[in-house]
Amino acid sequence: MKYVKMLGLAAVAAAALMAFVGASSASATVLCETPGTGSPTGTTCPEAWGVGAGDAIHAVSEGNLVLTTGSEFTQITCKKGTVTGTVVTEGSATETVKADSAKAGDLTWEECSTPNGACTVSTVAAGTLEIHWIEGTHNGTVTGNNTIVTSECNSIFGKIHCIYKAANEDLGTLTGGETATADFESTPINIEPTSNLCPKEPKWDAKYVVTQPDALYVTGHT
Repeated sequence: MKYVKMLGLAAVAAAALMAFVGASSASATVLCETPGTGSPTGTTCPEAWGVGAGDAIHAVSEGNLVLTTGSEFTQITCKKGTVTGTVVTEGSATETVKADSAKAGDLTWEECSTPNGACTVSTVAAGTLEIHWIEGTHNGTVTGNNTIVTSECNSIFGKIHCIYKAANEDLGTLTGGETATADFESTPINIEPTSNLCPKEPKWDAKYVVTQPDALYVTGHT
C-alpha cells in the first residue's frame, strides 16, 4: 500500500542528516560555537570557537519524523530518531563544511508505523552531509549525499519493502543559535523501484535539535 512510501521517507532522514548534505557550488562556510562577528551578520567566527575536523555533531528528533505521500493513510511516522556526523572538512572562506555519517547507526529511526501497521526503517548507509552558509544569517542549507534507507511495512499483502536514497538532495535548513535546529520540510526523496506499492514521490518532514555542541552557528569564515 502507499503507506510504504512514508516509511521510506523516514529512512532518508538524512538526516540523515538526517540527518545534513546536498549539492551546490562551494562557498564560504564555517561552523562556530559562538555568534560570528562582522557585517553582515555571522561573517567571521573567532578561531578559538570554530568547529573543526574530527568534531562530532549530534542531533535528536523533536516530535515525530513523518514520511508523507499526500494521504494520512499512507504516511509513515517514527516517534524518535537521531543524526550524528563527524566533521571532515571544517570549511573556510572558499569551501563549505562537510560531515561524514559513516556508520548506519549515525542515522536512526525508532517506533515507526503507518495507520496500516508497524514498520521497520533501517539505514543502510548514512552518507555525508554538507552545510552552506546563508549570507547575512547564522543559518545554513543542509544537503545530503549517498544516504540509503530501507523500510518494511505490514500490509494486507504482507511485508512491503522500499529503498530510499538521498543523492545531492537539499534536505532543509540548519538554524543556528544557543540551541540549533535542523528542519526538513516536505523534502522529496529518491526511491528505488522495489515494488509498485512503494511511493512515487515520498517526502520527509522532520525537525532535529542539535545537542552537541551545546551552541552552534553557521558563519562565513574564521
